Amino acid sequence: MAGAGCAAIGFYSGGFYDSGFYGSGLAPFQMTSVVIAGGVGGLLPDLDSDTGKPLAFMFHFISVLIPSLLFPYASRLWGTSPEFVVSWFSIAYILIRYVGCALVKKLTIHRGIMHSVPFAVLCAELGYLFFLPSGQPMAILCGGAIFAGCMIHLLMDELNSFTLKFGFIPVLRRSTGTAMKLRSDSLAATFFVYGWIVALLYLILFQF
Repeated sequence: MAGAGCAAIGFYSGGFYDSGFYGSGLAPFQMTSVVIAGGVGGLLPDLDSDTGKPLAFMFHFISVLIPSLLFPYASRLWGTSPEFVVSWFSIAYILIRYVGCALVKKLTIHRGIMHSVPFAVLCAELGYLFFLPSGQPMAILCGGAIFAGCMIHLLMDELNSFTLKFGFIPVLRRSTGTAMKLRSDSLAATFFVYGWIVALLYLILFQF
């Protein structure tokens, strides 16, 4: 699915998901975060597409977001001098944007485990833990928005795997069934994702 379409679907799903909770007292920044979480969720399954725009967008996004989130902790160790700030953000950007992106391209295949329901669950769990410092309600909203974005992406991929012959006879393509699945052809990737799902579920239920 095209990058713009993935993002649009994700943002719409996040906005729709968010609108049902408008009356619950969410602050504007919180509502914005839920919508963005849905947009990110809509892009996540296409991280395994080496030439896709979602991969480039996501790594541009996190190469700025992650160093910014970690900067308060790093500054406690190394201060806030101009040379440290320049070095910190430059090195982090290069490592995440280029090294991290290259590793993802090397280790994934298109329509692999990232196009699956368990990967959507894993992303939702990570989203929940990421937003947990803001409270459990916010964590549930953002984790749910990420899951909704991922699942709508997978559903649209499955719907696009049909074509019409003579304008009315549905015909399956080779890609049918490669999105809305519970495992990939790689047992190692499947066990890896399910293992992380169980580990994060344990953290969510018993550690926080």
